[in-house]
Amino acid sequence: MDKNKLNMDENLSEKDLIDHIDEAPLEHIIETFPVPVENLNISNDDDIERKSLEHKLANIFMAIKNEKEETQELAQLLKKYVEQEGSLSSEEMKKVKEQFSDLLKIAGLSIPIIMPFSFVIIPLIMKLGQKVGVKILPTSFYGDSGFD
Repeated sequence: MDKNKLNMDENLSEKDLIDHIDEAPLEHIIETFPVPVENLNISNDDDIERKSLEHKLANIFMAIKNEKEETQELAQLLKKYVEQEGSLSSEEMKKVKEQFSDLLKIAGLSIPIIMPFSFVIIPLIMKLGQKVGVKILPTSFYGDSGFD
């Protein structure tokens, strides 16, 4: 059997077919689709795609780490607020309000995450939020992370 072409007339076992598909380049698999597929922008350079994905994931994890640190800072500010019986500077109150808003955004996103098709629902919610001018994600996810 030629590794670049799959002859459908041969009597292949299911395992042979799966092995061939695993080894075949993506362009060849798409050529064998029964319906035409257009504008897929398939890149032969998997390294570029992998680096792009790694960069995006690194940005997401940095935003999550930053959000965690901001939440810890919120806990310290709330502790200070309780100990001082309600006195915080205006800058500290601004930080508390921003972080509390971020926590509410995270809580609001937790509902679509558990729903079926969340991989479609969350980007749709983000796109609708952009059209209306509302930032759906916490502030750590905007800016360097590329969600702007």
